[in-house]
Amino acid sequence: MRLRPVWTGLAATLLLTTACSAGGTSPGDDALPDPIVDTEVTSDVDYVALGDSFSAGPFIGTMRTDPTGCARSKDNYPAFLADWLDVKSYTDVTCSAATTRDLTGTMTLFDGGTAVPQLDAVSAETDLVTLGMGGNDFGIYDSLIRCQDGRLPVCPVEQLTTDAGKVAGNIRKAVRQIRARAPEADVYVVGYPDILPTEGTCNAVGVPAEVLGPIADVVDVLNGSLRDGATAGGASYVDMEAVSEGHDVCAKGRAWVNGPRFRAGIAAPFHPKINGMRAVASTVYEQVTGEEPDVTEYAEPDPDVIVLNEG
Repeated sequence: MRLRPVWTGLAATLLLTTACSAGGTSPGDDALPDPIVDTEVTSDVDYVALGDSFSAGPFIGTMRTDPTGCARSKDNYPAFLADWLDVKSYTDVTCSAATTRDLTGTMTLFDGGTAVPQLDAVSAETDLVTLGMGGNDFGIYDSLIRCQDGRLPVCPVEQLTTDAGKVAGNIRKAVRQIRARAPEADVYVVGYPDILPTEGTCNAVGVPAEVLGPIADVVDVLNGSLRDGATAGGASYVDMEAVSEGHDVCAKGRAWVNGPRFRAGIAAPFHPKINGMRAVASTVYEQVTGEEPDVTEYAEPDPDVIVLNEG
């Protein structure tokens, strides 16, 4: 892995530059010009973001159009992360409704278009990869939503729990595929945040607590699978379930996720809002660098570093 040495080197450069500009003079130095301090320090990191809608951020602010059918926001957590890390290049191929199979296969989008395999974006030059997916495998997320809104007369909790457990194998395979393409990259598997309350219910959900309890249990198993798959594949795991406690859909003004209503410009139903995306980016940033980011309201990575997904 080579990302940590990059940050260490940047810190050393900043320290050396500061020392040079603040240091004393020696005989003959008064004839020399003042040292030039370069305050625009950037990292040498090539960053690739892989994932599903919880990474893509459907309907948060402005959508990217490369391609339109991925419903990928310009203010998703990969964009915040790319901005705060000041990366050399930033390739975001996250796509709403993606499964781990879409890492290696062409994906058909809701608007009839297609997206190339997400892993095509990863190469030997890649330094950092975030992977946020698994909830669409085996139709888990769709089934959970139908359980929540009453479209299923009986929620198949046992089957969903079994399927959620199987995701570990898919994530392990995905991480190993990433490593085969980018052996030196730091890989982070990003877990899902709390969407529904782990106890009780609220009007924003509209179903009794006894319905929500089993759904929350399935999500807990799913996140456990992501952790197990990440560990088995040799990646780091970002535990958003722990960080997001108290920020579920019932948290009102503190909620990081949207409720059951579609809100253009805000978020898709039961998906993260922009404050949730900032929270994920902040958590990943701290794991990558060991420091807290200078949080911004919107994501503004340098346009020159953004790699567009053509074709």
